[in-house]
Amino acid sequence: MKAQNPLEQLLYPPSAAETQLPKINHYYENGMFISINNHKSDASTLIQQYQRQYQTLIHSICGKKIGRESIKHIKGKTPSQQVIADLVARKKLIVVAGIHDYRKKYLCKTYDKGSTRNYDYQHSHFYVYGIHHYLPERGAELEEAEKKICRNLQRYTNTTNKRYCLIKVTSVGNGIYRHSDSITPTTLYDYLLTGTPNSVKRTLLSYIASNRHNPSTQYPLSYLYEV
Repeated sequence: MKAQNPLEQLLYPPSAAETQLPKINHYYENGMFISINNHKSDASTLIQQYQRQYQTLIHSICGKKIGRESIKHIKGKTPSQQVIADLVARKKLIVVAGIHDYRKKYLCKTYDKGSTRNYDYQHSHFYVYGIHHYLPERGAELEEAEKKICRNLQRYTNTTNKRYCLIKVTSVGNGIYRHSDSITPTTLYDYLLTGTPNSVKRTLLSYIASNRHNPSTQYPLSYLYEV
């Protein structure tokens, strides 16, 4: 079928059938989103932990230990399209890490869900692509693998308090970004380019890149992969 030009797309929007999302074979095929509610941790400390956290992820999903010298850490610059294509072909884990400030909680506003203790500190978010190659497809086995990732990342929360779930993992391509976060091996590089605070295309990655609770300070994304 002939593709519509931009004017035709505006005048004749695609039907509901044409806008259906592609079938997903694995729950994490679009990637995994990981959030860590770090306790009283600053940005420099979080960045220093990235390679160790990558090691922890690898060990959690396939029981393999790798040295930090095997982990490439690029700050603030998306790897080249050729590098991304090679990593995808080799089924390597690609991790994009970002930092957010905590939202300050004003005690006079009971509806505010910010933090009264951590607002001077930061916490981290991760987009992980390729993890579906190493996880069970569904059911209790997948749930146990998710729990294992959370347990192993707990050490990076800077607290021994296990009363609350401080690590959250979820699949990418759900919620408000479900249409913009449909990712394939051939579109991954273009998706990574949306990882800027001012991206025209709103994606989970642009959310990670935007420090919305303190817009005057933006922390560049970090890219990590095994070489």
